[in-house]
Amino acid sequence: MIKGSVKITFLAACMALLPVLAVDAQTYDSLIRENPDRAAGVLHYYEYSQSPRTKAPKGFKPFYISHYGRHGSRYHTGARHMAKGMEGMRAAWEAGLLTEEGKLLKRQMDTLDSEHEGMYGMLSERGGAEHRGIGGRMYREFKRVFTDPDRQEVECVSSYWPRCLVSMANFTSQLKSGAPGLQMHYVTGPKYLDYISMDLDTKEIGKEGNRIADQLRESLLDPGRFFKAIFTDPEAAARLIPDKYAFIDAVFCAGAISPNTVGRPDIFKHFTVEELEALWIARNEKLYYSFGISKEAGDYSSAIARPLIEDIVAKADEAVLEGSHRVADLRFGHDVGLLPLIGTLGIEGMDERYESRTVHEHWNSFEFMCMASNIQMVFYRNRKGEVLVKVLYNEKETTIPALGASAGPYYRWEDLREYLLGLVAAIPDDNLVTDRDKTEKTGVS
Repeated sequence: MIKGSVKITFLAACMALLPVLAVDAQTYDSLIRENPDRAAGVLHYYEYSQSPRTKAPKGFKPFYISHYGRHGSRYHTGARHMAKGMEGMRAAWEAGLLTEEGKLLKRQMDTLDSEHEGMYGMLSERGGAEHRGIGGRMYREFKRVFTDPDRQEVECVSSYWPRCLVSMANFTSQLKSGAPGLQMHYVTGPKYLDYISMDLDTKEIGKEGNRIADQLRESLLDPGRFFKAIFTDPEAAARLIPDKYAFIDAVFCAGAISPNTVGRPDIFKHFTVEELEALWIARNEKLYYSFGISKEAGDYSSAIARPLIEDIVAKADEAVLEGSHRVADLRFGHDVGLLPLIGTLGIEGMDERYESRTVHEHWNSFEFMCMASNIQMVFYRNRKGEVLVKVLYNEKETTIPALGASAGPYYRWEDLREYLLGLVAAIPDDNLVTDRDKTEKTGVS
């Protein structure tokens, strides 16, 4: 459970926010109680719900879409994420220390471990369905974009990790099924990661992110109740498990990925809601520190986003030219590419920088960086040649508070372009050292 004094502090902070929240806003704890799966944070599956749309100004029609999507739901990228949990459960089973609940938990973890064999880092069936859904809805909502006989070109750029490539295949299959005449150009390779998911010097950022998570986990979580529930002799089990917090976090990690798999064993049911919240907070703060726009490391995140913003502007400039055949630029990457982008852009909900250890009071990963998260910039034009852009995040209209809208959520391309180039010019060069030899160890998720 969350330790008493700390829980009171967090709840008091959340209550203090209530007067300034929108009527329909919910705090992180109410959202997790509503659906405990959300405690998975960055590993949480995509939740789509229909949202209101603001009609475009008279005479403006969509003609081009600039997009970036994270791969869909996947398996863990390596055995290390569940290893300490599996080892602890196995040792306790061999010592005869598991309660009936503990035996059930071990069976569930064994099932999950077995399903992961040969599938580490790969897209799951759920992940494929997520991207088919997003691609299909994009086609239906912006059918005019994809059915103009004079504009049929679509460039699809992907990270070369299989989960991104298969996400791209699922997404574009829906576009092609509606508009078979589209000319799809598919490209991938290490050099494209220089903007799809730039790799900078992450060593110190990673170390500090881990320190933040460890400190929060130990201050918020009391392992006692969990140990009593699954071990017949918690003290004897503790002697077999040298790091209680790492063990519990690994079991939590198994529960977080489980809904993305075929078997989907309900591992989260072995935790109380308060324990899920504590474990989520630790990982939420780490993610925000490492790749969000935290007060501590926000400039680092913006350096990752710079080449991606430059790519968005350059390709949009070509698409708006008279005679262009380009209808969409589709990019498929990772959370470590998309999160720096939306933070640097300053979309609603990411337009302020917070200290990483308190960000859960303002921001949550399961809404902003779930599996298959995506940003869509939809370009509209009238007969005069004027261009407006509407921004969608996770298929919901959003705004950029720093940039005033000319008509509802629609921005003049000239204004948005100037804003984007201003962001690029303000980003320091200090961290811009890329590494094209990415491996799973670099943090690509």
